Amino acid sequence: MIAPKESRNLKKSLKRTMWFIVGIFIFCLIECYILDYYAKIPAVWNGFIIIVTAGVFYLLFLLICAKIDKKKEREAVENQTKDPFSH
Repeated sequence: MIAPKESRNLKKSLKRTMWFIVGIFIFCLIECYILDYYAKIPAVWNGFIIIVTAGVFYLLFLLICAKIDKKKEREAVENQTKDPFSH
């Protein structure tokens, strides 16, 4: 059984990944159309460019998510030490 905190983190991670997949799919469709219709690049090169582009964006996505998670953890630790009634 998954702990509630792990379940929450898993749902958040899956939601982020889902939005990334939707966004990269739309971007790659547009990129594929531009490369095929306007640049007349062969299908093999077109596919290679799409795969490389998606890979680079995924690495950037992972880096940004890691930084966001690290910042949220740091803020949670800082807020945990503060007294909630001291405001």
